[in-house]
Amino acid sequence: MSEEETLTEEQRITALEGKVGKNRLVIIIVVLILVIILSVSTTVLILKIMRAEEPPVPISSFEAQKKLVEELSDQLKQQKVQIEHLKFTYEKSDVAAFQKNLIAQEKSYQEFLATLKVGMFDIAKMVQGSRTWLEIYTERLEDAQDASIKREEELKLLGQ
Repeated sequence: MSEEETLTEEQRITALEGKVGKNRLVIIIVVLILVIILSVSTTVLILKIMRAEEPPVPISSFEAQKKLVEELSDQLKQQKVQIEHLKFTYEKSDVAAFQKNLIAQEKSYQEFLATLKVGMFDIAKMVQGSRTWLEIYTERLEDAQDASIKREEELKLLGQ
């Protein structure tokens, strides 16, 4: 006899319910996979539709910037040429000669003050009680020397 005849009615119902439960699980899994595939494809389609064909910044603005950079570099070259011409003109002018003369005078003045300081020190050694006036005049000479050095530096800066 066959197996179907040996199974009771309850056993058949239990077997059928088990198969129906498995089929239901498989159908739910297939439906979930289909829903996921459908949502992903819908999202991709929406993104393709919404995506703009042009870049966020128009290419014309890059071209305008490039043109502006080229104009500025041309202006820079022209101004460099003008600066070179001005330096050449300055070095040939009377102002440069006058500046060199003033620098030389400041150096001479500094040498004179240094010599005067040494002379005062030597005289102070020869005269007793001269320490007070030596300190006073030494301070004044050092102030004059510092001022002369500053003037010389300022004159040199004008030439650069």
